[in-house]
Amino acid sequence: MIILSFGFSMLFCSSNNQNNISGIYRSPKNTKTNQFLFGTFVTELELNLKSDSTYTMTTCAQNIKGIWKLKESKVILICEEKKMIIDSLNNLQKFAKGKICGNDEIFNITDGKLSRKDKIGMRDINFILLKN
Repeated sequence: MIILSFGFSMLFCSSNNQNNISGIYRSPKNTKTNQFLFGTFVTELELNLKSDSTYTMTTCAQNIKGIWKLKESKVILICEEKKMIIDSLNNLQKFAKGKICGNDEIFNITDGKLSRKDKIGMRDINFILLKN
């Protein structure tokens, strides 16, 4: 009975954490204050983590769909389809049918924000997403 009770409580806590993470996240506005707080960061990002474990992300150039999972204090985005916003580009062979998904994207969860750091060229770029 104790093991069964423990199992139900773990299941309940896991789904509760997943629901707390669900929601819409956006990159901060490009202000001097935010540049001071976050350093160099990507703007115009929107991520919708849906409660059914799917997600959509919009950037200035792409629309991305996939599934997400929660592992410890990280959100892992697994891309299933990535299309260019300019629809005519999707007809090019290298972009056709959402073929441009890359590796999983992993964001750290801290204080209601998602963040990760990438190196683009010689610069460290921050990806910051704040929950609405």
